[in-house]
Parts: sequence; structure tokens; C-alpha cells
Amino acid sequence: MEIQKLKKLHSVHVIFLIINTTTGVGMFTFPHDVSQVGYGVWVMPLVYGVVIQLLLLLFFRLLKYYPDHNLFEINTLLLGKVAGNFINFMIFIYAILVIFHVIKSYVHIVTLLAFQFNPTFWIITALLFVTFSIVSKGNIISLAQYHILSFFLSIWFILFLSTGFNKGDITHLLPLLNFTASDLLDAFPKGYFSFIGFEFILFFYPLINNQERAFKHTSIGLWVVVFLHCFVTIAAVIHYTDWELKHIQYPIVNFMQEVQFSFAVRIDNVFINLWLLLVVGTAAAYTWIAKNALDHISRNEKNENTKVLSALGVVFVLLFLPGSSGEAIGKIADGVIYFNFVLVVFPLLLLVIRRVKS
Repeated sequence: MEIQKLKKLHSVHVIFLIINTTTGVGMFTFPHDVSQVGYGVWVMPLVYGVVIQLLLLLFFRLLKYYPDHNLFEINTLLLGKVAGNFINFMIFIYAILVIFHVIKSYVHIVTLLAFQFNPTFWIITALLFVTFSIVSKGNIISLAQYHILSFFLSIWFILFLSTGFNKGDITHLLPLLNFTASDLLDAFPKGYFSFIGFEFILFFYPLINNQERAFKHTSIGLWVVVFLHCFVTIAAVIHYTDWELKHIQYPIVNFMQEVQFSFAVRIDNVFINLWLLLVVGTAAAYTWIAKNALDHISRNEKNENTKVLSALGVVFVLLFLPGSSGEAIGKIADGVIYFNFVLVVFPLLLLVIRRVKS
């Protein structure tokens, strides 16, 4: 099939693939994760936005040299089949760990705050089944359409956070930048997980119809995510004290528990269940990456469903590993941001290799 026939992603698809892959379970804990910087926590999304924007410049510098190739193919082109496929396998492991971490984190929130009596086994099975249903066709368009729909069905719910603006203290937002460089460096890795997902562009870039404007559309998606995190974090900063931000692990969920409406008893339950749509979207995007990693490693694009099942099967097994084995995998998955650090600077190495080879 000619590569031009595969270029079906339009601007709206690119924007929402970036938004939804990045906006996941991390937003629940973000204000707490970076609370080390005090009330200046609301500035942190802007810091991540600037850093990621610079990384996107690096990504597109590489991608423009290879408009018809994704990162898996670029790896084998520049590194050779053996080294390239080793890196591709590590990306497969990275995708599995992200799916594991996202699902484990969401299930923990659900069982802790919403459905204490629901068996974890059935919640995880349902999540993985829905993820499989979305990715099983292997169609990036279907995935993008799901992202668009799930975003509008769920994201509006954070507007309820504005109800707390008049109950808190807006002076918490001042002074600006009231943290040290040491505080910033300490907090940066803790909140970075909330912005993992922007690297998805490295894998679907060849499928974009208008690649000349892809950088613009990817940047729009990024800054929508930054704005959403700023809104959520400003609401938390106004509503909670510095001490509360440091000690409340899920400030946004706690906030929702305080919202009272006559038509609903537990707004936080509705919020958590609607947010499931975004969590599944993130898991589906990384499942798509894992499936494509297997495609390139095996050099065979057949048996799509088998590869999706294989990826999700690994996640399922990891989620139910008992004892010390499960704890070890959990600790490795908690460090997934460091895998991401390596992945997002790897294009720089590829640019150097390309320069040397040319």
C-alpha cells in the first residue's frame, strides 16, 4: 500500500491524539506531586510546557528528514536491524510499563475512593477489554475518533472546580516564583508523569495528511493540556493551604467530594467514572505503540489482534504478580518517567548519527 494512502490524519486528529494521550490519571495527583514548590505549584504546568515545546522542536527536526517513517523504522534505518530492533523492543517495554502504571493508578483510586467493594480483578479485566476493543482494528483513525469523543464527554467536568474559587483564598497565587531552583529540580520529575504522552507524535507522524502544519497542531494539543493543568492546579492552590497540598494525595478528587448539588449525592464518583474515558484513551494509545513495536520487530503486520492481546496480556499478568515480584514491577513502573527521559532525548542521538552517516 502506498504511504500516501495511509496519510489520513487531519489537524483535529493530531490535536486530540496529543491531548488525550497526555491527559490521564496524572492530573488527579499533579498538585500534590509538585507541592514541594509551595503555592507556586500553579506555575509548574508552564515550566513543563516550555520544556516539552523544546523537545517537540527536536522531534520535528528528526521527523522532517523521514516524513514516511515512524520512530521504529528510523531506528532500524540509522542503527541497523539488530540495534534498531533492540531499541524498538525497549520501546515496547516502555509502552507496557506506562499502560501498567496508568491502569494500576486508576484502579487504586477507584477502589480507594469510589467502589471499595468491587473486586479489583473485574475492574482491571473490564479496563483491558475496553482498551482491546478500541485498538483491535489497528486503525489510528478509530483511535483518534475515540479521543475526540471521550475528551468532550469527560473534560467538561473539571469546570465544577470553579465552584471553589469563591471559597478559597486567591492571594495564595502570589507571590510568583516563590521557590528555589533546588525545589524546582526536585519537583520536576515528580510531576513529569502527568505530561507523558507528547512523544506519541514520533509514532504516528507518517500517517498525518498535512505534515507541514503538524508541528503547529501538536503544539496546540500540548498547550491545551498545559492550560487544563493550570486551571486544575490554580483551583487546588486557591482552595487548599500549602500544608494540605503536601498531604492530600488526590486534591482534585477531594475537591469534588466537597461539591454539593441537589441532583447528585457523590459528584466525585461521577467525576472518577467519567475520567475513565481519558484513562482508557491513554492506555489505548500506548497499546497501539506496543502493537506497532511488535509489527516492526517481527516484520509482519498481520495478526493485529494477536499482537494487541499479547501486549495487554503482559500487562494483565504484571498487574497480578504476587508478593515481591509484583512490588518489584511496581517500583520499576513508578520509574517510567526515567524511561521517558531516555526516549525523548534519543532523537538527538539519531540526529547526530544521521549527520555522521551523511
